[in-house]
Amino acid sequence: MYHTNCSGGHELTSLIVEAENAVRAGRVKLYIFKPSGRKRWIVVGRRGEYLILPNAGYCSCHDFFFRVISGEKPACYHLLAVKLAKERNAYQQIIENDENYSNLMNKWLGRKEET
Repeated sequence: MYHTNCSGGHELTSLIVEAENAVRAGRVKLYIFKPSGRKRWIVVGRRGEYLILPNAGYCSCHDFFFRVISGEKPACYHLLAVKLAKERNAYQQIIENDENYSNLMNKWLGRKEET
């Protein structure tokens, strides 16, 4: 799930601390869309809300694109926050209507909303 060529333990420790802070602050959310039952994980970060696909090891944040994919970092803290929140059952569960799915996905992926 995570890249392993991390430059050192300090960076991983820093990621874990940031992930812990996000979980404790209640910034991990699970959106459940009804009636489809689709689920989307979101972490509220410093610059917005990020879409996390934990099974794919994906995050929509810039750090993921620029540092994780290149192998500079093992993961972004958003991915770790979802993992910790799931293990501890410590996340906000939000029920949304399927009709809001496209607009929310566009928001999370930084796209313009449909008109």
